[in-house]
Amino acid sequence: MTHSTADPSPIGRHAIPKRLDAGDRGTDPVSAEPGLHPVPVRGLVAPVIGSRVIRRMKADATQYVKEQHIDIVVNKVNVMNYVNDASNADDLRKGLLAAWNLDAGSQWVIDTPADLAASTNPFHHSVFPAYQNFTTTSQGVSITAFGGPISAVYKRGAPKLGSRAPDWGKVKLGDTYAEYIRGLRSGGLTDSAIATALLDLDESALASHLEKRAAAMLTVTVYLAEEWRKQGAAKIYRAILRLIKGGTRTFDEFLDDFAFIGSADLGRRQVGRFYDVWLGDLKPTDLGADERAIYDEQSEMEAEDYSSEEDMRTADKKNLKGKRLYAQKHTTKK
Repeated sequence: MTHSTADPSPIGRHAIPKRLDAGDRGTDPVSAEPGLHPVPVRGLVAPVIGSRVIRRMKADATQYVKEQHIDIVVNKVNVMNYVNDASNADDLRKGLLAAWNLDAGSQWVIDTPADLAASTNPFHHSVFPAYQNFTTTSQGVSITAFGGPISAVYKRGAPKLGSRAPDWGKVKLGDTYAEYIRGLRSGGLTDSAIATALLDLDESALASHLEKRAAAMLTVTVYLAEEWRKQGAAKIYRAILRLIKGGTRTFDEFLDDFAFIGSADLGRRQVGRFYDVWLGDLKPTDLGADERAIYDEQSEMEAEDYSSEEDMRTADKKNLKGKRLYAQKHTTKK
């Protein structure tokens, strides 16, 4: 698959096509253009002509292809081939994938290719073994973070985390977010410096056992326990850390900004509001000022940012190591 040499429009953090109104979609966007034929893939079931969901997906992707001068006929096979072709520009592959997956049901979602999904953050859901392999029967899991071990077991519907004082210089640390912040601040670093260390996973920036234990507990709590409850938690967490790093927020405000601290349900609803803005069902201005700042600070979003192990258990009969689903649970509550 190829694309033209014309200079495409810039790809921003949230540069996906605006979802089209029904009148902009055409009467039969499923049909291929005359004389052009998609490459067949064995086992792929062709979309049903007239399906509203498929028409919507194709319209969004067709708009993106047109704007970015990508020379393909839009259907699932061709989009899949284009985004899996590493010779195409990464930003175009990501943009087309996001446009196709926008509003897609789980059976139509195209998975992110491994080379695009790979993250340099070892705790990112796409590469974090503890998250990928955690199940409702997991016991005795050990995760190394900031120079020491954090334990995890499945308990009461989610990972339960812990750390032992003997493993961390015998320092004491409670099991709350407020305690993690106390531990992180104990060495006298500014909130900006602490946020930088957490974003960079920089153990060397933290001098004491207490700082490192607090950093480890906070990190694994977010990337394992909260992500298990609703994928998207870590993306919000990192956005808040960037704001703290930039000096516009503090860790005191973090206790209110990160809704998962209040409850898992509040956290899911926060992810849902951001998801609705991404879909275009809400406007950014529908968010409060603080959440708008967090939303604007997020990295480029993809459909898979909003599925979770909990969503997958509900939809896939607890097949926890199966394909991650593009879930819409808790996305319309405010």
